[in-house]
Amino acid sequence: MIEIVGISKRFGEVAALRNVSFKVQKGQIIGFLGANGAGKTTTMDILCGCIGADSGSVSICGFDITESPIEAKSKIGYLPDEPPIHDDMTVLEFVNYVAKLRKVPKSELSIRVEDTLDKLSLGHMKHRLVGNLSKGYRQRVGLAQALVHNPPILVLDEPTEGLDPNQIVQIRELIKSLKGEHTILFSSHILSEVQSLCDQLIIIDSGEIVEQGTYESIIAKFQGSKSYSMRVRKGASKLQDTLGELKEVSNVLHTIGSDSLTFDVSNVEVLDEVAKKVLEGEFGLLELAQKSASLEEVFHQLTRN
Repeated sequence: MIEIVGISKRFGEVAALRNVSFKVQKGQIIGFLGANGAGKTTTMDILCGCIGADSGSVSICGFDITESPIEAKSKIGYLPDEPPIHDDMTVLEFVNYVAKLRKVPKSELSIRVEDTLDKLSLGHMKHRLVGNLSKGYRQRVGLAQALVHNPPILVLDEPTEGLDPNQIVQIRELIKSLKGEHTILFSSHILSEVQSLCDQLIIIDSGEIVEQGTYESIIAKFQGSKSYSMRVRKGASKLQDTLGELKEVSNVLHTIGSDSLTFDVSNVEVLDEVAKKVLEGEFGLLELAQKSASLEEVFHQLTRN
């Protein structure tokens, strides 16, 4: 559905994108993850034909965005970081206006507009001026303008930015409800957001793609040293010193007042020696489990420069 090959973009002396490439398959929700200024919005603006790339190519449903811009753009619904809405129109007037711009056939216009308003729970707000709506409802109107012509592809640039917690949950649920009907590229710098919504993740930093894949595959790749947590019945502080004496055990940490420890091992065979020390010292083993790297840890590892 979307194929980006080697796009680069400079703004004066600043290299906003460097040889960015990725694909999005039909029906997926792809999380485009990066810090502010990483290149997410520039990539999406090029993808939607708002600006041109210095090099590389973008294909939308088989249409090149440069060579066949009208055909390519007709396949996209775009919600940029600032929703393109008109404050002096009512919700109904605005969505109807956008539908006409998007060349929705007259015979389908009324049904298409009403269906879009219902899908986004805007029916009861349709006679309100857009300028009088809360930010959460303004985002819904922004989604409506991206959705009204029923495009196969939705490109959403940080759609929950600036919303309160309740509004964020509502917008996330709306996006989830669109899965399957539309292929969605969804950008954010909120880690929990992309983890909960997306089938695959693309991580960009300083204008370069630094990692992509499923959440599980990315976490597994960056698991690093094998980290474990342990709970004992007594003597956790003393056990910290005991485990610290083992050559292949490192970073043994114990929180004062707790019965838990964490530690890293160079190989899993060392766990036999760890268990032996716990039994010999009569510490009373309650729990031993491998720790998983978090998306936050992986993100910081990839973007700490």
